[in-house]
Amino acid sequence: MLRIQRELLAELLLSFLLSAFVVTAVVFLGVMLRFVRDGGGALGAEALWTLLPNMAPVALSYSIPFAWLTATGFVVGRWASDHELMALSTAGVHLRTLAVPVIAFGVLLGIGGMYYNGWEVPIKNREMRAGLRDYLPRFLSSLRGTERSVAFDLGRLSFERFDEGSRRLLGVELDRTDRHGKLLEKVAAASLHLEHVEELGGEDGLRLDLKDAFVQGTSRGGEEVSWGGSRGVVVGHVQRVGASVGFNEFFGGLRWSARPRDLTIDELFYANENRGMIRGRQRDIQIALHGTLAKGSAAFFLGLFALSMAMALPPSSHRVRDFVIATAPAILTFYPLQIAGPTLARSGSVPPWVVMWLPHVVLTAASCVLLRKAFRR
Repeated sequence: MLRIQRELLAELLLSFLLSAFVVTAVVFLGVMLRFVRDGGGALGAEALWTLLPNMAPVALSYSIPFAWLTATGFVVGRWASDHELMALSTAGVHLRTLAVPVIAFGVLLGIGGMYYNGWEVPIKNREMRAGLRDYLPRFLSSLRGTERSVAFDLGRLSFERFDEGSRRLLGVELDRTDRHGKLLEKVAAASLHLEHVEELGGEDGLRLDLKDAFVQGTSRGGEEVSWGGSRGVVVGHVQRVGASVGFNEFFGGLRWSARPRDLTIDELFYANENRGMIRGRQRDIQIALHGTLAKGSAAFFLGLFALSMAMALPPSSHRVRDFVIATAPAILTFYPLQIAGPTLARSGSVPPWVVMWLPHVVLTAASCVLLRKAFRR
């Protein structure tokens, strides 16, 4: 009996490692391409190689659950399609004997995934963001073409070039608008320096420190007024930089409540108990808290469904068909609900924990029904 369990686990682990390697490589490539896109071409091979240790854990957090689902569906599905499960049942081996080690290993993966997503991934996200800020000069210098522009919540600016020595934008033109998009004033300045405002009316944002500026205020009938020295102008958050959308990530000017993935589990618990802390909304903190735990434990629930579906299938010789049937329903159910979870939790009146754990509840209910059917048969 133990020999059969060991053979099943050995085949599962081998398939799991191979699947994890392939899926992690694909996910890592996607993460890398996203940073290249958001960097507007500023991140070269040297920068990507430097950020590699911090990008790999993020890729693993996505690939491990899918790899365990794939391994379980493939191995147990093969045993079912080759009539091995039927032969063992005929010999008096209950399917429960085969299910227990698979479920036990899935539990270990789920617990490890919650720890990994709760502590390792947020820390690596912080280190990655800190590393990206070092490439801000390259990012600004990489803006090419006729549109060297930055669109903000409260305006739009264009510039001639970025001086890496002084870390200032030179030859600046700024259109300041109100919340409704109405033009308030046009500003021309010799240079400006970007500053991060920690808190302004309950939100953080960006402040432009202009030097040797000249302003034309539309609210004063087109009156032209010049000022010497420096003047600070708050412009909110960056919405777009040329063809790139990653400027907030590079500068670190995102709203605190929009970065809960940078908080570890213990920090999320603390933020939730203190009603979101200073600038974070409690609902966003709750979404991040339960989302982190749910995402980390996903491997167990996905593997449980693949196991139960493969065991419940009638014996056949169609390996590919049995594998697709064992894995496709989980993918088509679990991942869409998981992706839509944060949006539904923010817009609805349902508690965030209900929405974030809904995919797991659905898979668990389906798995229990299928396992019961398989064991009775």
